[in-house]
Amino acid sequence: MPESANVARVREVYDLARHAKHQELRALLVEDVTWHPAREGAWKPCTNVDEVVKTLLWRAGMNKMRPSDFIDLGDRVLFQVRGRGMGRLGAKGFLQRLFQIVALRGGKIVSIKDYASRDEALAAAGVKR
Repeated sequence: MPESANVARVREVYDLARHAKHQELRALLVEDVTWHPAREGAWKPCTNVDEVVKTLLWRAGMNKMRPSDFIDLGDRVLFQVRGRGMGRLGAKGFLQRLFQIVALRGGKIVSIKDYASRDEALAAAGVKR
């Protein structure tokens, strides 16, 4: 089964960030895009495109973040993010990973929210297991 346009867009955003393609990355985000941490106070939430681009470029470069295990939820995509040093970003457990829910509108990312566990992300998305 081919992946949805939204899943493909999330993959593209992370690929652009890993390759430090600032302008192309910026074009895939709305101006007032937001990004919230898994733990309140873990880091200052991003509230605009400049902050999100900067954070994505830093995380993709420093943490080698890679998305996987996508669940298409229509206008949102839930997925796992693996990389180095994920604990300081809110990940828990031996195999440190974060989960994210990315909301999209018109092919552009409007929000990103980190979750410490898959169960937490699934609950936030309203997905029953």
